[in-house]
Amino acid sequence: MAKKKRIGSSFAMYAMLAPYMALLIVFGIVPIIMAIKEVPAPSRVNQDGGWDAFKIVLQDFRFLPALKHVLGFMAIYVPITTIFVIAVALMLDINPSKWKKWLRLAYIVPASISGAVAVLVWYVIFAPTLSPIKPVLNALGIEKSEEIWQTKNLTWLFAIMAFFVVAGNWILIQYGSLQSLSQEIIEAARMDGCSAFQLGWRIKLPLIKKYIIYMGVLIFAGGLQLFVEPQLLNTGVYAGIAEAWSLDQLSFELAFTSGDFGGASALSLMLLIPSLLGALIVIFKTDMFEEAEVSGKRKAE
Repeated sequence: MAKKKRIGSSFAMYAMLAPYMALLIVFGIVPIIMAIKEVPAPSRVNQDGGWDAFKIVLQDFRFLPALKHVLGFMAIYVPITTIFVIAVALMLDINPSKWKKWLRLAYIVPASISGAVAVLVWYVIFAPTLSPIKPVLNALGIEKSEEIWQTKNLTWLFAIMAFFVVAGNWILIQYGSLQSLSQEIIEAARMDGCSAFQLGWRIKLPLIKKYIIYMGVLIFAGGLQLFVEPQLLNTGVYAGIAEAWSLDQLSFELAFTSGDFGGASALSLMLLIPSLLGALIVIFKTDMFEEAEVSGKRKAE
C-alpha cells in the first residue's frame, strides 16, 4: 500500500514538472545551444567565422555606451525597487487594517501594465499638455515634452518605468513571504520588547532573507535584459533618441541590421552569464531549498 502511494506521489510530481521542463528545454536550453553553434558561423561582419565574434562585439563602438547605460539603469532601478518593495511589504504586515486588501489591489494594478504600454503611459504623464500632473510639471518650468524626453534623461526615465512595472507584484510576493513566518517567533519578539522597527529589522528581514535574495536576482536579471522600453521609444515615439541604447538593443541591431548573427549570439551569451551566476548564488549560497530537503529526509525516516 505504501509502495503504491509512493508511486502515485512520484507520478504526480513528474506530471506537474513535465510542462515546466518542456518549456525550459524549448525556450531555454535549445536557444542556448543554437546560440553557441551560431557564434563561430560566418557572417557579414565576421566573414571567416570563428570565435572572434566575441572580440568583434567587445570592440564595437556601441558596446561600451550600451554597457554604461545598462549599468547606470541597474544602479538606480535595482536598489530602489528592492528597498521600496521590502519597506512597503513590512508596513503592510506590521499594520493590520481593514483597508489592507484594497492597498494590495492598488499595488498590483500598476504592475498589470506591460513595458510597451508603460512607455505610452509615461509619455502622456510627462507631456505637459496631456499630463494629469500638469501643475507639477508647470511648477518645475517644464512646458514641452522635449524638455524631459532627452537622451541624457533616459537612464532615470527607464528606471521609473521599470520600477512601476514590477514593484507591485513583488510587494505582494514579499508580503506573502512575511505571512508565512511563525507567529510564535513574532509574539516572542514582541514579549521581549521589540518595537515595530526592531521586529521588522532584526526578526522578519533575516527570516525572509532568501526571498529577498531571490527577488534581487530576478530584478537584476530582468533589468539586464532591458529592451522593450528603449526600442519602442526609439522607433515609435522619438526616432533616434535611444538607438542601440541597451545591450539587448545592440544584440537586435547586430542580428537584424548588420546581419551579424554570430555577434548577436555572442552578446546574448555574455548577457546570460550574470543571470546564470545569480541563479547559482540563489541555489548554493542560500537555504532556498532547505525546507524541501528536510521534508524529504523526514519522509525517508
